[in-house]
Amino acid sequence: MLLCTLTAFTAASPRAPPLLRGLLRGTPLASPSERNGEDADYPWLFRGRLWFRPAVVRSPPAGALPDGVRALSLFGWSIGGVVALEYDESPVGPYLEYVSMGALVSKRGTVGQWGSRLYVSNAEAERACVRVWGVPATAAAIEFEEGGGALCVERPPESAAAPQIEVSGWSSARSAAEGAPARGGLPVLWTPTLKALWAPLVPLPARAGAEELPLHRLRLSAASLKLQLCGQAPSEALGLPLPLGLSVDNVLIEISEPLAEGL
Repeated sequence: MLLCTLTAFTAASPRAPPLLRGLLRGTPLASPSERNGEDADYPWLFRGRLWFRPAVVRSPPAGALPDGVRALSLFGWSIGGVVALEYDESPVGPYLEYVSMGALVSKRGTVGQWGSRLYVSNAEAERACVRVWGVPATAAAIEFEEGGGALCVERPPESAAAPQIEVSGWSSARSAAEGAPARGGLPVLWTPTLKALWAPLVPLPARAGAEELPLHRLRLSAASLKLQLCGQAPSEALGLPLPLGLSVDNVLIEISEPLAEGL
């Protein structure tokens, strides 16, 4: 009983070392070689570019989200979409990533977007996602074609056994001038196990007995943001894509240790 009490106190205490809090809270830990951050408060960083295109999608079925997390929907529909990311630098080197966004979600008064599936282009990145942050990830054959005009998902992931993903028009995502610095430092909260990004303010207190979700701080900076015309026909895999997307070049994503208080 004494050991359980000390463990619970240490895990919740903001004075406990972050690594110890993460261990006691069940958060996977990274080896020193995987910590590539330039700021002690943000020991991991990713650099590259991304493209986000929202879509109207069906709300997730009952049981798809943890207790206390609810989908924000209207008549059975929510806002999801796709995020395609090319990392030039990461804790495991360059790789590609593709996230199927499943819905707008809410918990304790804050709003976020839930990623229903995350795909990465190699097995090393897949292992790091699981080992370091506990992110469920799937290795897939991902190709970002430079040509093709407007950004477009030519092949969305449809096979669970051997997913293949192709995005065209990737040269349009390269909008930053060479050597342009990343600026901004936008704060965001992240629940890796749920693949969810949250607004940085959590206005409501935790409900007694509710499941607590792990949280990290993200700090987002970029050299260039560009609205993209990227209409595409609706499909079962993509939902009803909206005709406007956002590309972000020379993006810098910095990730903190797990926070003492979860969501």
